[in-house]
Amino acid sequence: MLLVIHFLYPEFLYGLFALSIPIILHFFSFKKYKKIYFSNFNFLASLQQQKKNSSRLKNLLLLLLRLTVLAAIVIAFANPYSATRTVSAGNNGEKPQVVIYLDNSFSMSNTGSKGILLEEAKKQIFDILNTYPPGISFTLLTNDPLQSVNKTKEEIQTVTGIVKTTSRNKKLSDLFKEAGEISAGKRTTFFLLSDFQTRNCDFQSISPDSLIEPVFLLLEPENRNNLYIKEVSFDQAFHKKNQNDKISIHLVNSSPKDFNNVPVSLTINDKKKSISKVNLPAGSERSVEISYLNTENGFYKGCVEITDFPLIFDNTFYFSYKIDDKINVLCIEQDKHCPYFGKLFSDTSSYSISYVNINQTANIDFQKYNLIILDRLSTTWTGLESALENYVIAGGNLLFLPGTEISAHTLNQLLQKIHAPQFGKADSNTVIAHLESEAFLFKDAFEKQDKNTTLPSVNLFYPLQITANSEKLLTDKKGNTLFSAYTYGSGNIYTSAFSFEPENSDLVFHPLFVPLLVNMAYNINSNLKNSWTIHSDERIVINGKNLPDNTPLKITGQHSQLEFIPEIRKDISGNLILQNTENLENAGLYEVIAGNRIIDVLACNFDRTESQLHFCNLQELQKQFPKARVENIKTTQFDRNSEIVKEIVSEDNNKYLTRWFLLLAVIALLAEQWVWRRKLQ
Repeated sequence: MLLVIHFLYPEFLYGLFALSIPIILHFFSFKKYKKIYFSNFNFLASLQQQKKNSSRLKNLLLLLLRLTVLAAIVIAFANPYSATRTVSAGNNGEKPQVVIYLDNSFSMSNTGSKGILLEEAKKQIFDILNTYPPGISFTLLTNDPLQSVNKTKEEIQTVTGIVKTTSRNKKLSDLFKEAGEISAGKRTTFFLLSDFQTRNCDFQSISPDSLIEPVFLLLEPENRNNLYIKEVSFDQAFHKKNQNDKISIHLVNSSPKDFNNVPVSLTINDKKKSISKVNLPAGSERSVEISYLNTENGFYKGCVEITDFPLIFDNTFYFSYKIDDKINVLCIEQDKHCPYFGKLFSDTSSYSISYVNINQTANIDFQKYNLIILDRLSTTWTGLESALENYVIAGGNLLFLPGTEISAHTLNQLLQKIHAPQFGKADSNTVIAHLESEAFLFKDAFEKQDKNTTLPSVNLFYPLQITANSEKLLTDKKGNTLFSAYTYGSGNIYTSAFSFEPENSDLVFHPLFVPLLVNMAYNINSNLKNSWTIHSDERIVINGKNLPDNTPLKITGQHSQLEFIPEIRKDISGNLILQNTENLENAGLYEVIAGNRIIDVLACNFDRTESQLHFCNLQELQKQFPKARVENIKTTQFDRNSEIVKEIVSEDNNKYLTRWFLLLAVIALLAEQWVWRRKLQ
């Protein structure tokens, strides 16, 4: 092992040039001599030679001591420290383990008065790397899944330079776990450069490790203001052509000050629909409602935007939905025919209805229908029941209409299997007394509901036995449920306590009949979300309705060069689950293409958890880690930051020699005074 001397502030070594001053004064003495007249010098000859030799020796000793004092002081100001360095791979010297965590989450795109926090953190890492002696290997951790393990200084500098912000983030407990795995039982210095958002500081979950010495470099942003779009929602569960949609944009002001006249813009299919302005008091949440008309079928690709700096990742929110060209309805009947379904859905080219006898359903592809009506069936079989169950699980809508008691009993077998509301004992003569107007089937169906409005009457009915998670849509005065909705898998099950034939109920002649049937047909795959959150545990589901198995797909970014082949897994519900979600790095709109046809549009957004600017302060970190080095890196003091980093590296990994040089300077100064006084005597 070689002992190598390094200097924390080598620029002070230029002061050694000052050593030339006493040397010049020594050899070019400007001392003035006074003449004294003596009568005879013969008796002084021997004494003069003796004193001349002694004086020369003392002067040289004084010069040496003074040079030692000056040199020791200059070197002490340069902060010397010693570090061991292995000479070859054959030595048994153990190199120090150095792990560096660079927080590159979105909150690090915040700024101080001098620049972006992430760039300041990179500068501190460069200082750390340059302070360590040659031959040390480093490990760089970021919020990205890949790690740079056991890299040289030059390799880490290259990797650090290209690190970009990401929506991913890591808990402190996860970081310490990673550092522990990397250290492999060796003493490790663990640098953490972050703004330390409160949500990531899970101190209680950190497993203590005596071999890991954490060094917290806290980058505190000066900006604490942020406006962001939290989410968007619609007042309708589904969308139709020529329907007025109302979108609610939920805005949050996490700032300590008010913001007025904030512009909010809505763009659909690359066309500006509206721009509104909103006032947001400090620490408040507000919703902005914008209405627009769905003028055509197909995909609607939307974007909501605000303007706010410096955090911009949460200024935009994407959404998408589809309006089908044609709504397909299938009515499965047995002995009796109800023509009113056909009359309702035959009035426009937007709908297509088919009637089929139960005995002819063997080869029917149920998945192509938006709504299937089981009209007064008195017999079923296992194959049909399984096919209908799979249809609902995959996102279909299924309506049960009972006929006779035998029919009710038969349909109960399937309803029981899927845990939906079942038919009770037969009852007669009732009137619908209450309509759940806020339910999605009836929302905005009536401009104003009059309390005196006459609702349909019913002759024969089977009161529904409500189950958990089912919704009562129609009830009578006695509280009997006459119509319910129940979500099963990705689809919906609607159960009517009565049949729709005119002899049993006048519902088919009532205005309620139209929105009830039409909205059920439109509510296909209403569980499919309008937007998805990337880099989260959320499953991204692709709408693969009517898509044959093993169909090749590709995903392309609408306004980017991204294109990749998706890895798809089909779950038991028939949903297509996107597996390689790591390819979706940026928020935006992504088209899922099968052949030359767009089958779905994925609207992807960044997680909003980084939008709340709440941080752990220096005191909290010191309290949780009393033995750790904790420093507050201020973006306004770049030179001071470099000094702090150098001091930390030197203290943690080397031995300071400053005090020994100061002691040497004091000893040399005392010796110089003693020699000087001896000279005077």
